[in-house]
Amino acid sequence: AFAREAARLTGQTWVVVNRDGAAGNIGFAALARAPADGATLVFSPASPMTNSPFLVKAMPFRNEQIEPVCQVFENVFTIAVRADSPIKSLQDLITRAKAAPGTLSYGHAGNGSVPHLGVAAVAKALGVQFNGIPFRGDAAALPQLIGGQLDFAAPAISSIVGKGLRVLAVLAEQRHPALPDTPSLTELGYPAVTPGLNGIYAPAGTPPATLAQLQGLCQKVLEADGFKQSAQALQQVPAYLPSAVFKARIQATYRTHAELVPDLKLEQN
Repeated sequence: AFAREAARLTGQTWVVVNRDGAAGNIGFAALARAPADGATLVFSPASPMTNSPFLVKAMPFRNEQIEPVCQVFENVFTIAVRADSPIKSLQDLITRAKAAPGTLSYGHAGNGSVPHLGVAAVAKALGVQFNGIPFRGDAAALPQLIGGQLDFAAPAISSIVGKGLRVLAVLAEQRHPALPDTPSLTELGYPAVTPGLNGIYAPAGTPPATLAQLQGLCQKVLEADGFKQSAQALQQVPAYLPSAVFKARIQATYRTHAELVPDLKLEQN
């Protein structure tokens, strides 16, 4: 959707090449090797820069090789239970966790993923323990949640609309338009959690004038009705941030994870 709108605005052809695998590291590694001329970009979560350095023994790129151009949207995750769960609220969940440390099981999209680290940050701040179970994305975890094999899960809002789940909270500072009746962590008085930061990235060394043009284009794409409609259909809300602010947010998230991940004792791969 972003490329389609950018092509319309620039009159150029934008070719989307899916570089999946290794939690996004393959795509970022390809970007790090690309010419720094603005012709090759990455559209991705920032997790290869904020999460992967603490989970991968031999990173295929360095953060210094990547230049964040703009934030496009935040992928907000939730704490959700099945519709008939005895857990009625987030406070109820925390109370149960304190009474029986490590026994409440929850599913997340994989070790070191945004929802995994988000729930881990809440658990650390509140001094509780959960039994986290990694899955290959939300699609694999949700049947286990609905079937009662998990006490709760941390799926993305985009994964659960229409699934009939009870959402206890969104892992963000404010409510989400797709779930207007669901409180945010901050609203409930719990520590804020950084959502998935999704945006555009260029190779380091791209000329400042080119970066400025791309940043301006990014803002225009997010203001376009066509892109807004596509985002809304995916339960996402465009949230533009310019390069300097986006970069600072990525660096702050990196520092947070540098303190959090060692406590989780995750095996590097």
